[in-house]
Amino acid sequence: MAIREEALIVGAGIIGSALAMALGERGMSCLVIDVDLAGRLSSSEKNAGGVRATWWQPVNIALCRASIEYYEKIASEVGFRQRGYLWLYDERTFSKACAHLTLQRELGHPIQTLTAAQVTQRVPEIDRVEGIAGATFSPRDGLINSNLLKEHYRARSRALGARYLDRMFVENIALEGDEVRVECWQAAQPLSDADLSRLLAPQGRPQEPAGRKIELRAERLIIAAGAWSPQLLKLLGVETPSEAVRRQVCLIDNRLTDLAAYGMIVDTSGLYFHNEGTHILAGYSPPEEPAGYSFRYDGEEFFMGEIWPRLYARMSCCERLRHVGGWAGLYAVSPDRSAIVGPVCARVYEAHSFSGRGVMQSWGAAQAIAELIVRGSYGALDASALTRARFTLGHLVPEELHI
Repeated sequence: MAIREEALIVGAGIIGSALAMALGERGMSCLVIDVDLAGRLSSSEKNAGGVRATWWQPVNIALCRASIEYYEKIASEVGFRQRGYLWLYDERTFSKACAHLTLQRELGHPIQTLTAAQVTQRVPEIDRVEGIAGATFSPRDGLINSNLLKEHYRARSRALGARYLDRMFVENIALEGDEVRVECWQAAQPLSDADLSRLLAPQGRPQEPAGRKIELRAERLIIAAGAWSPQLLKLLGVETPSEAVRRQVCLIDNRLTDLAAYGMIVDTSGLYFHNEGTHILAGYSPPEEPAGYSFRYDGEEFFMGEIWPRLYARMSCCERLRHVGGWAGLYAVSPDRSAIVGPVCARVYEAHSFSGRGVMQSWGAAQAIAELIVRGSYGALDASALTRARFTLGHLVPEELHI
């Protein structure tokens, strides 16, 4: 079976779906394929829901700001709660944050500085301010339902003619004249989480399950498969310097601590947390976490070892908290912790390795690369700084404010 399209997007997560919409808005037909459209292991589904433009590099601020402006227009549809980011710093990190305030404000991102006493005034629950040298508060940042946002992109893209194919595993990619040929295998039945984990491991699937071969041909191919993009690019003989890194998030009983009035809070320790319905959602990224495709959630042990001590050290009201559950997902992390976006080779483009910034930048990044694909150059949103060529040219786009 052979299918031909103008554009083929591999990866139907938040970036691939946003890109299908952006290309459709420019009159280009798209086929989007994924091994699991539900995204059960997708980073788009396993994130903490934060959206901010509080970054240190102009391109990252610009793409996030553009995305936030779009989310403001559809806030009720995608659960965008613009309650800000409150970021607490120690002596070392506060001076770095202050050094970037002028740039952030010049690029139109409102941000305030706070003393430790003002932090407690804003959030009375933060009653232990030891180690806080200062804080920033960015009121236009906030929280979003990433699943609703992804479904918004998909609905809009489908209305513009995009099609989505599920259970599609890419086996080979070849450049042939004026088109790209992609050989796929499509599973006959939905895959279990265990099957998906094996299928998405770097070594590929260990056996041939029931399914069929499908050949896809397209004028342009876009790799937007998150942490699995490097594996796909290897099929073209292209090495990509990003890694998959596990990130764990806990859900915590919130009956005694109501944080519903606040947005995301980031502690000096690196702990981040916010209200999530009747729970607190909290995460922490241990610096010693090894790279690899692991979805193991360490549960109560992770909560007691990494989350609860940091919450209680900052807020005495968190003395009694109960671990409810949680999950582990992947960050696709590049060497400078900025996305890899742009052309790969003739007719092939990429948009991945957002290093935890995919939801935040999805609309802006998709609009930028869609303009490049359709018009041949970037428009109002210029993502040229994120090309893979920066790693060989030494033009890195380093970010440090990661959680």
